[in-house]
Amino acid sequence: MRRVIAALAVGMLLLLAGCTGLPTSGPVQPGLLPREADDSPPFDLVPDPPQAGASPQQIVDGFLRAGVGAQNDWQTAREYLTTDFAPQWQPKSVTIDRLSERAAAPSSPSPTPSQGSDSVEVTQRVTAEAFVSETGEYTPADGRPLSLSFHLVQTDEGWRIDRAPDGIVLYQEVFPSVFRSASIMYFDPTYTYLVPDVRWFPNTLIAARVAQALVDGPPSEWLSRGIANAFPDNVTLASSAVPLEDGGTTAQVEFTPAVLALDDRTLDRMQTQLEKSLESVGVAEVQMTVGTTPVTAEAVAVRSTRVNSNPLVEIAGGEFGFLSSNTVEAVPGISGAVREIDAASVGLAADRGSAAVQNTDGAILRAFANGTYEVLDGSTVDLVVPSVDTQSAVWSASTSDPDAFTVYPLEGEPVAVSASLWTAAVELSAFQVSRDGTRLAALVRTGDRTELWVAAITREGGVPVAVGEPQVLATTSSVGLDLAWLDDVSVGVLLTSEQGATVLLQPVGGRGSSNAVTSGAVGISGGNSSVRLRTSDGALLIQRGANWEEAAGDIAVLGVQQGSPE
Repeated sequence: MRRVIAALAVGMLLLLAGCTGLPTSGPVQPGLLPREADDSPPFDLVPDPPQAGASPQQIVDGFLRAGVGAQNDWQTAREYLTTDFAPQWQPKSVTIDRLSERAAAPSSPSPTPSQGSDSVEVTQRVTAEAFVSETGEYTPADGRPLSLSFHLVQTDEGWRIDRAPDGIVLYQEVFPSVFRSASIMYFDPTYTYLVPDVRWFPNTLIAARVAQALVDGPPSEWLSRGIANAFPDNVTLASSAVPLEDGGTTAQVEFTPAVLALDDRTLDRMQTQLEKSLESVGVAEVQMTVGTTPVTAEAVAVRSTRVNSNPLVEIAGGEFGFLSSNTVEAVPGISGAVREIDAASVGLAADRGSAAVQNTDGAILRAFANGTYEVLDGSTVDLVVPSVDTQSAVWSASTSDPDAFTVYPLEGEPVAVSASLWTAAVELSAFQVSRDGTRLAALVRTGDRTELWVAAITREGGVPVAVGEPQVLATTSSVGLDLAWLDDVSVGVLLTSEQGATVLLQPVGGRGSSNAVTSGAVGISGGNSSVRLRTSDGALLIQRGANWEEAAGDIAVLGVQQGSPE
């Protein structure tokens, strides 16, 4: 039955490849729904092997289509290669191709080998939507056409490829059926929060791939300076296999004997990272072992980054606090200070002991739970809406100086934090520190384009000292108005253009989706993986399916929550 379903699936892909009218601009939900934890997809895509008498172009086309078959290390794809080249070809990286554009603009005509020729070159053009590295890191592409060259020779079995680029090519529509996202979990430097590093792996043997990435591989380079890893360098997996028991819900992860020399705290933190990493692909329990001997460890408690489910707002001429059933629950002390400040924006610290505020004149202030406030930067010129981090420090920056931030800790002098690698940015539209305090998302202008960036925050002794090299998550010609972290792995971005306002839902490491907003939205805030918008006339909008509904009116300020008290 699996092969019947698979044959139908591959047939549909081939049918789609011939359709130039297929819409590809509609909403696409980021990420994938969890599959059953049997470590295999619900059905396998099984591509066809080479056909007798196939032309060089047909062999190249078949080889590219065989990228959907990850079984046995792309065994079917290797059948299109010569015996000598097959073991040399490395399929681990991916070019994600735009189906409609490849169908509308096919590659150059298939070459016809001259009489007696035993070799030929075939060039295939693709339009890259994104790339996935060998370690599973997802990077958007600029959409320029790429030319891939294939050299073929005559063999006893017919034409076969003896030179080809490493990696596979997958249409963006089929990529989520072959690869699957996973969150490789690290700690923040204080070991208080877990920080996800989103990767994409072939969906066969997924538990083993996740364990290998966490234990034997490095974190993504852009993130590495902002996180902590409990796994020592001398600890490695003893086996690349990760057996699943109890119906696929319990993983057995075998380590080398170096694990036995570790202290309990380190083991517990390792257990936490393993459990939460494998949980992202549907594994409920993890047992570390050395040989057949279990390693005793218990997951440590970590702080949640979830926020109050009620939006944080200020009603025009009224109270500031959490909105529920047309009533506002005040935040003790903070609400009174916010009213006195005449706030235009509020970022509430997770402990609710302070808040970062920008008033209607543009000055940056900090409100306290005792009802007082202090002015941090009264220049009122060119200042972006501030953000507050896990240490209750207020981050400030100017629109025209996107490579420098000023951080105001609760105690002590302001700290200048350099973003020296942000040289491409000419303007900063909005930014926000993640709820775990390790990353900074920013909307910047680079020439005539708006880009969404994310970068790691480097801290020394808990004090931020630098913002690292930015990772580009998305690029658009629209104007960026505002952004907000929606959860640990996704950012919501409010954009505007001549066609109107849109909300981009962008995972950190994946393909985003856009939704039009019918009303004039001017601000965005995140809930728990949800979006809240404020319009210019004071309406509070929430999303219901594909539609936006007005949940309240007379909203003067839509606040940002950076977490909840413990």
